[in-house]
This record gives sequence, structure tokens and C-alpha cells, in this order.
Amino acid sequence: PEVLVKSLPNRHERALLDMTFLPASALIFDLDGTLLDTEPLYTLATQRVFDEYGKDFTLEFKRTIVGREAKESAEMTVRHFDLPIDAETFLAARGDILKTLFPDAPAIVGAEPFITALQSSVFSHGIATSSARALFELKRSKKPWLKAVTHTLCGDEVTKSKPDPDIFLTMARTLGVDPSDCVVFEDAESGIQAAEAAGMRVICVDSPYIDEAAKQRADAVIQGFNDIVVTRDPSAGIRINPSCTPG
Repeated sequence: PEVLVKSLPNRHERALLDMTFLPASALIFDLDGTLLDTEPLYTLATQRVFDEYGKDFTLEFKRTIVGREAKESAEMTVRHFDLPIDAETFLAARGDILKTLFPDAPAIVGAEPFITALQSSVFSHGIATSSARALFELKRSKKPWLKAVTHTLCGDEVTKSKPDPDIFLTMARTLGVDPSDCVVFEDAESGIQAAEAAGMRVICVDSPYIDEAAKQRADAVIQGFNDIVVTRDPSAGIRINPSCTPG
């Protein structure tokens, strides 16, 4: 099978590029910002915690922690903003807020029909997220299309977090495929780095939380999943005709 992608990795080469074929036998998905639009919820919850200490959570800093395991990102946050609490206290306070928000998190555009179509496709697939298992299950608790994904791996179930490739390599072993036969969908720089380190191709789902330099490292940048067609024909694979942004 192949993934057919209209790839625009560099604005100066747009006129020279045609459809790019990405060979793949398995697709691996991040969750937050890739399948579910949860990043604004994290920002909202973090700022509510910050309000107590007169701090402002900035987009510039958020970009450095998106995609990382919760405890690691919390430690970075507490240290960077010099909060008078430890990482565990920060996570507990933020978690109380997030628990009320996560079950109703909206899907990224086109993600639900795309994942649903994969269930009857030739592609092995799984979710590899930095979220802890309890939060992951909360996020998909009201979403049958995510609950139908059999192979899932969470940040508290692997030894090292993104940008280390551990979570993607473990998922490849779970799916029974070689890493070079995987295509990863990611929205964060740490995730793109992890996919690269795993020897996998990566498609970036565009967001405000990833900078241009990181997007240039992806094999393609898409705005959403609406233009992705899943076919049952192994020779046709998955055809992606996205609205792409230049890296």
C-alpha cells in the first residue's frame, strides 16, 4: 500500500512538486492536536492555574512542551515560570480542570471519518500518545470512533517520552511492521523528531503550536483529514489530496 500525499515542504519549491508517494503498511497517530483538538483546552486549564500566581502562559513557551509526556512538560513549566509549586501539584490542579473538558473535546477536521474508514482498510494502525492512560481513556470516552482503535499506547506505558522514538518503535512492534514501513501523523515538533528518530515518514497536522522550521522537516503538512480517502484496494492505498501549507 501507499500513501499519496500532495507534499509542499518548502515554499520556494511549490511549483516544482507533484504528488508524492509515501510507501506504508501502517499508520500511527498522535492524539492531542492530531485527532482531537485538545490543545486549546490544555492552554485554558494551564492559564486558570497560572491566574492564581499572576502568570501568563505564552504560546512561545507552549511550543516547547507540546507533545511531551505530562510530568516532563509540567517540570519544564514550573521551572520556566518560577511557580511556587512542584510539578505534581501543578498537574493535579490542572487535571481537575481538564477532567471536565476532555470528554467533549472536538475532533480535528475530518479525523472521525478517516479513522472510521481505516477500520475496514488494508492498513494496520494505532494511536501513540504522550497522554497518560487514564486521560487518554477520558478523552475518547464519548467517541466510539476512537474507542474502536484496538492498538493504543500511552506516555505512562513507555520508558522514554517524545522526542525519543521509544513510543513509535514500540507501536511498530505491536503492529508487527518495520519502522520504515510506518507513516506517523503528528502536530508537534517533539513528535516529528521522534518519528524521524524512529526511521518513519511523518505527516504534520498543522497547528499554531508548531513553528515553520519544524514543519519543513515533515514529509507533508496538512490542515485536516477531509481530503484523505481510504480505499480497500491494496494497490491504491490511501490517497491524500489535502489543502497543504508550505513548510
